[in-house]
Amino acid sequence: MSTLLIPKHQKLGEGFSKGEIFKSFEHPGRQTVSKGTGRYQSPATWILDHLVPLKKCILLCSYCRVNFNHVKHHYRKHYVPDQTGTTDGYVTNGVCDACKVRTENTAGGVAYIHESYFQQVNVDPAVARRNARAAAKAWSVTKAIRR
Repeated sequence: MSTLLIPKHQKLGEGFSKGEIFKSFEHPGRQTVSKGTGRYQSPATWILDHLVPLKKCILLCSYCRVNFNHVKHHYRKHYVPDQTGTTDGYVTNGVCDACKVRTENTAGGVAYIHESYFQQVNVDPAVARRNARAAAKAWSVTKAIRR
């Protein structure tokens, strides 16, 4: 066993930038060769055996998302309302959990969140549309009154 010596009045982790600290929290993702057996690990095995039982967020690119049945595994699409209207609200960027490709390079990715966490993290798309329509209708009425 090796001994780690730290100077007396120093803090562990001192001297690292915020980016380096946040990078250390990232999981390296799927290993293509399993460490214990030395066999190939497929993307489906990684997602279904490691991420789904732990109810982790799953990010898939446009090519890999057609192979994942999110309804069967009790997942829902991550939705963030976009006020500008440039995206549909379901687009998420990052690294695909299956093929390890940046989703900006494809047509955009979709993040799936387990149903037990969905209400804590997301806004329901139907409610967001209803509120946006009500705000637009109220704005047009007040605009007409001002004329």
